[in-house]
Amino acid sequence: MDLPDSKKEKVTDNNGKSTMSSSPRSPTHLTGHQPSKWYHLQLRTIALFALPFLSFIGIFGTLFIGGRNGTFEHITNLVRQKTPSAVFPNTKYLLLKDYTGIRALDRQLTVLVTFFAPVVDSKNAALYLNSIYGLGQFGAAWTLLVMESLRSGNKGRAVSFIGTVGLIFQNITYAVTVPLYLFIHLLTSPIAKPSSGTHANSVLLISSLDLKILPLSITLAYIVPSILMGLDAPSQVSGHTHQKLIAFWQPFPIWTVIIQWTLRSFFQFIGSEVSSRDSKQAPAPQGASYLSSVKHVYYFALTLCVLTHLPVLLIALVPASVIADILPKLSPYASLNFFDIYVPYFPFPLTHRVSDLANGTHTFLQWDLATGSTALLLWAIVLYRNATTEKTIVDPDTNLSSHQIREMRTGEGNRVGALSIELMAKIGVWTLIAGPIGAATVLIWERDEIVRQKIKQGV
Repeated sequence: MDLPDSKKEKVTDNNGKSTMSSSPRSPTHLTGHQPSKWYHLQLRTIALFALPFLSFIGIFGTLFIGGRNGTFEHITNLVRQKTPSAVFPNTKYLLLKDYTGIRALDRQLTVLVTFFAPVVDSKNAALYLNSIYGLGQFGAAWTLLVMESLRSGNKGRAVSFIGTVGLIFQNITYAVTVPLYLFIHLLTSPIAKPSSGTHANSVLLISSLDLKILPLSITLAYIVPSILMGLDAPSQVSGHTHQKLIAFWQPFPIWTVIIQWTLRSFFQFIGSEVSSRDSKQAPAPQGASYLSSVKHVYYFALTLCVLTHLPVLLIALVPASVIADILPKLSPYASLNFFDIYVPYFPFPLTHRVSDLANGTHTFLQWDLATGSTALLLWAIVLYRNATTEKTIVDPDTNLSSHQIREMRTGEGNRVGALSIELMAKIGVWTLIAGPIGAATVLIWERDEIVRQKIKQGV
């Protein structure tokens, strides 16, 4: 029996034919891709142009400025100095130049250790706070990148060799390497393309075992070495031990890969309950299992961002007199403002020279973090919009939030200028709370939630 016309909804299928929905509670069908005008660039296209450009900005802000302002000259002079023996920056003990016995490797480690010397010195107030902020942003970004390498759709592809990528950005800079990595990801990874839920089920997912041990791997490979390299010398550790701990931190991408592989192999070998459940799961419920496991990784990354960003932001924004009264121990940092800590310094003229290595390192890391984080946030927005603009069915009884449903209903065919105000506000709020990588983490997490809904509905 037909319903009255007032209760029917007109729906257009992919062939352009109009049909009538028989119930106001029926799913809302979203139409397929609608061709846009030639001058309306899609967000993906914008990103593919922007990411290489960001890499060039990274080259300028880190390598070019570092070469012009004397930062690299400070490091080179210390590394080459033989008579008298070079002294570790701002200390009285000698600069260590022998770590492995391999000359080329020892020289590179000496360069990196010298560069990071002022980073872990709390007397360099602005740089020290920027380093605390960077610890969380960089760690969360690394977590997202490792997750991406573990996704089933990326196995065997260039983007899956994350240990190699990590070593490159540790030696060439995060700001230069990560935008190019994300550019390659958007071009080559099936995960970077809009797809149906059934297709996403075969490319997006990660082994539950990998997800459950990933936070531990990041903690052991990155967070613990970061804490150890921050131990004060000579009050807590000797000068030589301090330098060795800084050197030990440098290849943390390799430590991450080794620890992740070792833990996975161990749990698989002993046939633990976790590994057993993971291996016996049928493909159908795997999406739900994935989401229940991956949320702990997203919580981990987001917590890392919040705990290292909010305290630093408050110090930058709260009046100095208030900080001095409430927390006298933070008085050396009270006079710093937002720009001192976060905003990359643009030298004018370009012949400007830094007064010491600490200032040069601070400028370098400001550009490094800002550029690399911008690239990751842009990439996350593209992946989020892929999930919300692809053809799907919105179940009225879905547990997605109302704003996610609105994104799915209104996002189809949207160009970059049509990014919703709600999405932009969400990015702004999370950037304020957890920094740009925190915002990127939330977007990737919500992307997974939306794709899970597609998998659940079989669309």
